[in-house]
Amino acid sequence: MKITVTDDAAKKLQRYTDDSNAVLLLDFDDGVGALSKVGVCSLNSDFRILVVPKDMDYKKDYNEVIDSNIGKFYYKGYSKMYMDDNMKISLNTNNSLLRLTGDNSGELMPALSIQDFR
Repeated sequence: MKITVTDDAAKKLQRYTDDSNAVLLLDFDDGVGALSKVGVCSLNSDFRILVVPKDMDYKKDYNEVIDSNIGKFYYKGYSKMYMDDNMKISLNTNNSLLRLTGDNSGELMPALSIQDFR
């Protein structure tokens, strides 16, 4: 599995990827884990990018890794079923929001939010 980040999207994420103390998580927010905005199990789930400090205990929940051209994204292993083998993070030029797409599923998340927990 891999993620390709387009140049425009990489520029939007650059302030996080330039920080050697930052770790990127591709979160499937289904209410599981301490970083969930939902807080309980939810049927309304979505993907988002979380930025956490390297010394945070994130690997308990985010136990798998996806390689990308801008670095690693950690994710909850069981959420792989909602992802494609080849995904892309791109910038929607109409609204300047990131979007997550997959080769098989098409649009996985039209507005991929970024939340900074550093």
